[in-house]
Amino acid sequence: MIKINKIIWDFSDTEFEDCSYEDARRITILPESLKIKSKDLESDADEEEIIEYLSENFGFCVESIEMEDD
Repeated sequence: MIKINKIIWDFSDTEFEDCSYEDARRITILPESLKIKSKDLESDADEEEIIEYLSENFGFCVESIEMEDD
């Protein structure tokens, strides 16, 4: 399991770019943190693979993530 402690979503070039970050995140119902099961993504996935997974599954670009150290 991969634990992501903080996800910063990128709302530029979306209809939410003029909203505050927190308002946009709440309206779009995007998580601040997340656990990804190993069946969905390999536990040794690098940061780029995780960001791609999040973007594909939630439909918004990711600016950055902070992951829990093992």
